[in-house]
Amino acid sequence: MHDIRFLVLLLEGFAAISGLYYYQKKPTDKAVGFFSYFLLLTFFVEAIALIPTMIYWNESLHFLKETFWYSNFWLYNPYLIISFVVYILYFKWNISNERVKNIINKSLILFVVICILNLIFSDVFFQSHSVVTYILGSFLLVGVIFYYYFEILLSSKILNIKREISFYISFPALLFFLTTTPIIIYFKYFNNRSPEFVEMSGSVMIAMNIFMYGAYSIAFLSLANKKKTSSKNLENAF
Repeated sequence: MHDIRFLVLLLEGFAAISGLYYYQKKPTDKAVGFFSYFLLLTFFVEAIALIPTMIYWNESLHFLKETFWYSNFWLYNPYLIISFVVYILYFKWNISNERVKNIINKSLILFVVICILNLIFSDVFFQSHSVVTYILGSFLLVGVIFYYYFEILLSSKILNIKREISFYISFPALLFFLTTTPIIIYFKYFNNRSPEFVEMSGSVMIAMNIFMYGAYSIAFLSLANKKKTSSKNLENAF
């Protein structure tokens, strides 16, 4: 399993490099640049998160089992807040309705405040994934993505959807968070009761990571050298 986790780490790094390559080719797409640097942050976070695995398999490091290095919840919980903020901001920047964007901004501020307070005043920070962060973040992100889809359907962007990088980011992200949210919710309750659930959830999480970051990489590389066809030209074609 640890070999597969290392493979996922490499794929995350490749997705970040692919995103930066896309941004180099299309430097006017600031939102993708912002998202690509976030993917680079994700790579470094996941690299640090492998430390407990290194401690487990390296007997000379077993003295660290009694330290915070043998757990990565302290790393993932703040990162998870950042992750949802980045995803939501990215799709907000692809929405044109100013009223909706203001609602998203206010919701995002409330989300961050609630999540930080939860980490401060509960025992979750060092002990488990924050279910509060995951549920609220997933709910808000899914709502923003669905509105993004709704706006696409009502605009000329639908004619150029094959060249919209934001669309190719939205689908893997949506599927990832819809699939993993139930796992995070129930993991705390079944972690010490059902080894089968732990094994199954680990396999699903790895599979979804491979799918998501693989999809990002393919999208970035395939669209990096393609120019968008103007909406007017597409409309004239019909």
